This record gives sequence, C-alpha cells and structure tokens, in this order.
Amino acid sequence: MNEYNRITTLPRAVVERIAAGEVIERPASVVRELIENALDAHASTIRVELRAGGLRLIRVHDNGDGIAPDDLPLACLPHTTSKVHELADLERIRTLGFRGEALASIAAVANLEIASAHDSSGVAQVHMRRADGTTQTATQARSRGTTVTVRALFQSMPARLALLGAPRNELARCQALLRGYALAYPGVAFTLIHDGQLTLHTPGTNITDAVSSLYGADVARALLPFETTLADGTKISGVVSARGFHQAGREDVWVLVNGRAVANRTLTAAVESSYRSLLPKGRHPLLVASVTLPPERLDVNIHPAKTDVLLRDEAGVAAALRTAVHDALGTSAASIVTPALQPALRPVQIPLSVPRKRRGLRLNEKPARYGGHAIEPEDAPIVGPLPALEPLAQFDDALILARSTVGDLFLVDQHRAHERVLYERLLKQRAALLEEDGMLPLDADEVHSAGQLLLEPLLVELTAAQAALLVPRLTELSALGLACQPFGGSVFLVRSVPYLPGAAQAPADLARTLTETAAWEGEDWMARVSTALACRSAIRRGQPLAASEQRSLLADFQQVTTPAVCPHGSPIVLRYGRNYLTRLFEW
Repeated sequence: MNEYNRITTLPRAVVERIAAGEVIERPASVVRELIENALDAHASTIRVELRAGGLRLIRVHDNGDGIAPDDLPLACLPHTTSKVHELADLERIRTLGFRGEALASIAAVANLEIASAHDSSGVAQVHMRRADGTTQTATQARSRGTTVTVRALFQSMPARLALLGAPRNELARCQALLRGYALAYPGVAFTLIHDGQLTLHTPGTNITDAVSSLYGADVARALLPFETTLADGTKISGVVSARGFHQAGREDVWVLVNGRAVANRTLTAAVESSYRSLLPKGRHPLLVASVTLPPERLDVNIHPAKTDVLLRDEAGVAAALRTAVHDALGTSAASIVTPALQPALRPVQIPLSVPRKRRGLRLNEKPARYGGHAIEPEDAPIVGPLPALEPLAQFDDALILARSTVGDLFLVDQHRAHERVLYERLLKQRAALLEEDGMLPLDADEVHSAGQLLLEPLLVELTAAQAALLVPRLTELSALGLACQPFGGSVFLVRSVPYLPGAAQAPADLARTLTETAAWEGEDWMARVSTALACRSAIRRGQPLAASEQRSLLADFQQVTTPAVCPHGSPIVLRYGRNYLTRLFEW
C-alpha cells in the first residue's frame, strides 16, 4: 500500500484551515460572525468599517458587554465559547452563536486583533493573533464594548482569494447582510463605512425608521404589519411592503427564526407562495417575517453557517406564516396606489462625498423618488378595506369609472374585478362544503350542493397521461362543483359546473379548462384550477354593462378580501386621490 494513502491524524494547522473554510467563505462571512457576537453581547450600536470590500480590512465596533481580560486569548482558540457549557445546552440555544469557531476560524485565515473592555474603567485589553499563530497583547483606552479588526483576509490562501469577487461585489454582499440585520434588529443602530465613506446607517429605534433609512420614507409608509400566535405558543410577526413596492430579486425577503436569518426551504417556500399570486410574475416585496418559538422546539446545530434549522411542526408553522403574509398583503387596500406613481423597491443610496463644512451626516434629506414622482404624505396608500364605490361611467366597455365616499376617483378593470369575485366565491363554496360534510362528495347525487347539474352531460377526452393525473383529483374538483367521472379509457363525463351567479361558461371553455388542469402539478394545483374557472367565467372586456350591473359588480367587489390584484397577480384598481388631482390640475 502506498504510504500516502495510509490513514493518519491531520496536523492541527490543516484541521483549523478546513474548519475555517466551512465558516469563513468571504468578507461577508466575517462580518456576519462578528455582528452576531456583538448582538449576543447585547450591543445597541454596531459599526462596521471595510476597506476594499473587506479584503484589506474589516473592523466591527460595538458597545456590548465586552470580554474579560483573561478570556481574550481563549476566545481565539477553536471550540471555546461562553454560550454552551454542556451537551444539554445544545437543546435550548438562545444565542446566535454557540459553536465557538468564529474567531478561531477568522484567525486561521487573517490577522486578528480584539480590543475589549468589560467594565467602565476606560481601559481595554488588546489581543493580536496572526494567521501564522503568533500572538501579542497590549492595552488601550476604550469605553465598554469590543472592537474586532481583521486584516489581510485570505492573503495566505491565494486560491481562495482568487475565487472572490471584485471589492464592489464583496461590498454589495456586506451591505445586503447589514440591511438584513438592521431589519431583524431595528432597535440596534447599524452603521457601515467603506473606504472612509458612510454607506448605510439606521437609527436603532423601530422597524419603520429602519426601513425609512434603508429604503426611503415612501416604502416605510407602505409597510403592512402582520402578527399571529399558534396554539403551541409560536409567534409569527413582521412587515411586508404594499403591492406597489417590489423588485426582481429576493435579496430583501428575510425569514427569521428566534432572531436568526435562516434559509429553511419549507418556510422560504411558504413565504414566496404567500405573495406569488399578489405580485407581478417574478417580483418580490420587502418582507421581514419573524418566527419566535421556545428554543427546545428548534434545532440550529445543522450546518456551520447556522442558516439551516429544523423546527418541530414545520409544516404547521409554514402554513400559518403563509396565511399571515397573504392576508396582510392581499386584504389591505393599501396595495392600491396612485397610478402616476411607478414605485420600485431599492435601497437608499447615501452620497459618498460630504462637504467638510457640515458637521455630521443627514440621511434622506430628499424624499425618495420612484418613476420620477415624489410620493408626498397625502399620497400615501389607503389603509383598511376598499371603500364603497359609486359607478360614474364605463370606459371602452372595459373599465368602470367610480367615485368613493371621500371623493377619490377609481378605475376598475371589470374583467379582473369579476374574476376576483368569482375566485373567492369558489374558495368559499369549497370551504363551506368541507365544513358541512366533513368530507368531499364522491357521488353524483351529492354534487348538487356544490354545483349546478348540466342538462346534458359533457364528454371530455384527454390523453392517457392527463387522465392518469386527473383521476385522483376528481374528489377535489367536485368540491368546486365541477363533477366528472370516468367514462371509459381516457374519456370523462362532466355532469355539473360550479354554481356562480352572474357567470356563464360555455361547454367548450369548460372542456378546455378541464383538459388544461389535468396536466398541472404542484401544491397550488387547486388554486390554479379555481383561477382558471374564475377567469373563463368572468365578465369580458368589451362587454357593455348597464348602470345597475356596474353597481352590482362594484358591490360584490367591495366585499372581496384581496381587492388589489386578480388571482393571476395583475392589478384591478387604480386610484386618483383627491389631493393628487388637486396638485395635478393646480386647483
């Protein structure tokens, strides 16, 4: 046997380098670990300084509890921590850090300096440790708290250094990271300085002020809060930006579990599904969802990065989270904005050059602008349910012009409004039938309670693959009132259609709907079926409506829970506020 292939004990230097590679991937990894240490130390202000995107220097300064002088050398050694003392502690972790690897991993790939004062003496102990293992100690003047300085990151690992992005890309990652912590901990003041210039700052007061500092006052005014408590005591809370504010990426969608930003696949999927039908395709809101539960119901000891966690009753928490976000975003009329405004969700850019004569920085001196229009306070989205609307006229047989009780002008897409009404009616019918019967109808004799029988049953022929998918779904379809049964091979006999007053669906449309839905897959299959049925049954654009029909449609539409968008996620209503019209016409 080749001696090189024999099993041997790895040298300590190799072990430390491997462990460091799991924890420290880039400058943002260092910043994350140091911020979490500061938060665990109860810091109320955290300042991060970077040079060259963190490749040359990372310095994190906090006003937390500090580290005792005798503990400083130990803090830089592997598997040393003040947060876990025995095995049982892993079952009730209440801190962000607990592995005792962060500082040791940083010291293995960079030059590390820690200055910390744990009392009010004004003197800090300093411990310096180079990547080669040499150490040095000193003292310096400092108020209570800790400052960690990291220099020459990955300089001893040229292969890793070559894989990192340009400084501006690494800076962008660090900025996104700090935005996340600022949203997760709005009571902590965060500051980011890059190459001597201020690039991010939050006041450390509340979530509204944090969002205002990061994204502008317009987005802050459009925040929709949500909160719910499960039977087991799990609390779900957070904010989501109103429908008018969204972007292409998911970088500002944050899911927190006990204060920890996580990448749990189940929770992330639940959050995304909560707004998927309420926003344009491929768009995402600003969203901060916080799940708080007893630590014994959570396992965070899954991965060195600590972003992957396991929860008890994960499916139940995910379902509650989805409902909370969907209700906040969908049921509020705050998602209806003035049409002249085309808002876009983007972080506030703080000017990088500041005149010397100014003493300090003022953030957001000018209102953020979206689509070239500044949103004034009186243009803020309406809060609460959609107001009662009185029709004025029909435009191009497609839009209903209506007036609210306070004098605002609304444009309502008649097809999408009716589609939303029918969609929610279908879901209510299905829910009521399930609650009444405790089961789904299986026999044709029971179908009349959910739908209306056809005078002549309709034959629909599918492919063999579509038929195989449809058969196990017949029970679900019958709950919507769409009852059909196998009629030999891949042919099905449709015996009833959903009962939707004011809607008419041609047999050909029904057959096409059934054919298409048979090939759909995924957890949201029933919602997609309901959407297709509602769309095909709704009033069409180009259809003239009498005044009484317009009034009836608006009355039904005023009762829906999600007035801003149709089931496809397209806008239904545009609002011209009285104040907006006053400014526009210079009255």
